[in-house]
Amino acid sequence: MGLLDSMFGGGTGVALQLDNMTASPGAVIGGRMVLTGGKKPFRVTELAVKLFFVKVTTQEGQTLPNIDAREVSKQVVAAAIELPVGAQLPFTFRLTVPSDLPPTAHNISFNVMAVADIPGIKDPSATIEVKIVEASSDGNRRLPLPEVLGKFPGLQSHDEETVVKALYDFFLACYGEAGELMEAEPLIAQHMMHGTVKIRREALKAWANLVDNRVQPQHLQALYTIANTPGLDEETFYEVITAATKFAEEGALGLVQQLAAHTSAEAREHVANDLRFNSADKFAGKRELLVQLAQDQSPEVRAAAVGALSCMNDDQQLMYWVAEICDRDTSEKVQSACIDTLGLAHYHGMGELAMAVYEKHAQNPSVKVRSTIARRLSSQPKAAVQRVWALIQRLMADPDEEVRRAVAFEFNNFRDLPQLLPLAQHMAQNDPSPEVRKDAIGAMSSLMQAPQAAAFYGQLMMSAQSEDDLWPVLSGLRNHSDNKDVKRLLSQLGQSQYPDVANAARDALS
Repeated sequence: MGLLDSMFGGGTGVALQLDNMTASPGAVIGGRMVLTGGKKPFRVTELAVKLFFVKVTTQEGQTLPNIDAREVSKQVVAAAIELPVGAQLPFTFRLTVPSDLPPTAHNISFNVMAVADIPGIKDPSATIEVKIVEASSDGNRRLPLPEVLGKFPGLQSHDEETVVKALYDFFLACYGEAGELMEAEPLIAQHMMHGTVKIRREALKAWANLVDNRVQPQHLQALYTIANTPGLDEETFYEVITAATKFAEEGALGLVQQLAAHTSAEAREHVANDLRFNSADKFAGKRELLVQLAQDQSPEVRAAAVGALSCMNDDQQLMYWVAEICDRDTSEKVQSACIDTLGLAHYHGMGELAMAVYEKHAQNPSVKVRSTIARRLSSQPKAAVQRVWALIQRLMADPDEEVRRAVAFEFNNFRDLPQLLPLAQHMAQNDPSPEVRKDAIGAMSSLMQAPQAAAFYGQLMMSAQSEDDLWPVLSGLRNHSDNKDVKRLLSQLGQSQYPDVANAARDALS
C-alpha cells in the first residue's frame, strides 16, 4: 500500500493471492484474499473480486490509442460486514471467465482486482495480472460448479441410489478430467462426511480419485478424520487404505505406515496391493514398507508385497533378494509372485537371474508356480530363445493339464519368436487333453504369417464337425483379421449356423 493509500485508506488493506496465474474462457479463477483492518473500526459495504478486460488499439493518424477497459466478471465475497481495528479477515473466491473472451495477446490483458467498498475512506484494493489462454492449453482448467453439476446432476439428488450412481460416474470421469472437476470437491467431501454408509463409501472413492496429485493439507486432515471414525465398516476402511496409498507421496506416508502395521492380515494385504496398483511407482519410504511387508507372517501379505516390488525391478539388490525368497519361502503364492516380479528383470541386466529361477522351479511341486512360469516366458527377450524353447518343452510334458493349458494359451503372446511354431503344432496334435489341443490350435496363428494362417484355418473350418471345433478356428483367425483372405473366412463364419460363433466372427471384423 502506498503512502496516499495509507493516509486516505485509514490504514486498511487487501492482500490477494491466486491459485493459478493462467485460466481459459469458461473456466474458474480461484484464490484467496485477506482484508486488513485500519486504525479504527470500519463497516465494509461490499468486498468483491473482479476480472477486468483491457484492449489497446492504435489507429493511423491518432496520437493516443483507443483503450477498451471493462469489468467482465465479478463475485461479491462479503457484504455489510464489520472490520475491527487491525483485523485480518481471510476470504476465498471463485470467478468464472466468460466463455466469449479472447486469449491474452500483445494488446489484450486481464487483471483480477480485489476491492473493499468502505464509506468515508479510499477503497483498499489489490490487483494481479492473469493470462487467459485457449482451453486446450490450460493445464489447470477448472469448470464452474454449475457446469460440473450439469454433467452429474445426480450428485444433488436426495435418493441414495441416484447419488451413489452419480458418484461412481464421477469417480470414472476423474481418470481423465479430475483437474476440470475440482470445483466439485467440497460437494463430494460433504457426501463423504455426512451421507449414508453407501454414499460415504462411494464419495470417498470418488474424492480420492479427484484429489490425487492435488493433495492439500485440508485433504490430508479429512482423510485422517475418516480413518479415525469409530465403527467404520470394512468396505469403507479399505477405501481409506486406497486413498492413503494414493496420497502417500503427498503427505499420507505416516498413515500408510500405520495401516501397514494393522492387526488384520487382510488390511495389510490391501496396503501391499494398493502400494502396487494405486500409489506412485517410487517415493521415499515405499521400498522400506514393501520390504517390511514381504517378511509378514501372512503368506497373502508377503505375496502381495513381493508383487508390488515389480515396480522396482531395476533394483539389483531387491531382485536378488526376491530370487532368494522364491527358493526359501514355502508358500506357492509367494513363489508365484516372485516369478512374476522377475519377469521383466532382463530389461535391467538381470535376465540371467530370472531365467535361472525359472529353470530351477520348472519342476516345482506347485502347479501354480509351474503355471506362472509358463505365463511369464513370453516376456523374455529374443536372445533367450534357446532357454525359452527348453522350458516350453519341459512344461509341455507336465503331468498337470493346468500347466499345459497355460503353455498352450501363451503361444498367443510369442509373435516375436515364430521359431516356436513347431512346438505349438506338436502340442495341437499330440497333447492328451482335447482342451489343451484346442487352446494350442487357437494360439499358434500368432506364430504364423497371415497367408499360412488363412490356409491352415480355412481347412480346419471346412472340416469342423461342431461348434466346439469352430472356436479355435475363430481364435486363430482373429490374430490376422486385417488380411483379406482371413477377412473372407471371418465373413463366412459370420454366417455360421451357431449364433455365438457368428456374432463373435462379426465382432472380429468390426
